[in-house]
Amino acid sequence: MLSDRERETLCEIERGLSDDDPKLAQTLKSVDWPVKRGRHGYACTALMVVAGLLTVVALGLGHMTGALACALVAGWAWGTAQRRKTPEVQRSQVTD
Repeated sequence: MLSDRERETLCEIERGLSDDDPKLAQTLKSVDWPVKRGRHGYACTALMVVAGLLTVVALGLGHMTGALACALVAGWAWGTAQRRKTPEVQRSQVTD
């Protein structure tokens, strides 16, 4: 939680950036920023951990196909978690 002083400092920085670059300010206002992590975020993390552990176990037992499948699931879960963390910024919004 931010103190009142920290909030005021952030507002001053935001006003300064808006004055310097109005296009950046508009882009930042139009982006859908991620909200608090819900059940889906924890499910992806749990799936990633379990799949990673199963990958190690499968490798230890010599099951390359099973290890590859578990590694792919862990990678998919990691990618899904990363997409949920980053805001949706279009390339045209950044480069224009």
